[in-house]
Amino acid sequence: MAKITNRSKQAETTKRKIYECGVRLIRIHGFDGVTVDQIAKEAGVSVGTYYYYFASKFELFSEIFKQADEYFLKEVKGHIKAEDFRGQITEFFEKYAEFNCLNGLEMVKKLYTSDNKMFNIKGRIMQKILEDIIENGQIKGHISTRENSTEITRIFFVVARGIVFEWCLLDGVMDLKSEMNKIIASMVEGYMLNN
Repeated sequence: MAKITNRSKQAETTKRKIYECGVRLIRIHGFDGVTVDQIAKEAGVSVGTYYYYFASKFELFSEIFKQADEYFLKEVKGHIKAEDFRGQITEFFEKYAEFNCLNGLEMVKKLYTSDNKMFNIKGRIMQKILEDIIENGQIKGHISTRENSTEITRIFFVVARGIVFEWCLLDGVMDLKSEMNKIIASMVEGYMLNN
């Protein structure tokens, strides 16, 4: 039994090393500027080992988005402190800004391009958490129902990604969290009902 545990720990360590090396190279060279061979060499593994853990370079890139969803599942869902819906939505996007800051400006610059279609994936955990907050607010009569929770979530993410993109354009000189709070709080008011 211990050998299986050690083996699975080693496998997880290897996968994590490949992932971290891939992310580091993508940060430096961009997605198209890195090959699987380079990632494998950087991680100190064979190309075959790379393909054992990741079916393609795109799958490694997808792992970055999976990490974002895991962060929101562990750090955001059930951990929002605000009791009112205005505060819950604003706090959700504070966490979104924090997560982008944790990834670092250079990595975020590589992710926020029109070539990155990962942003178009529907039904991600991150989106579902916000949809649930909005839907709950609609059920309780605090948030407008002129659009459904999925559409309102989409609109908020369009704006939030725009704020992050501006942070990238300005080379991180603006306070991302503060700017996110200000703009999202203003948007939230447009969806709140007077209750």
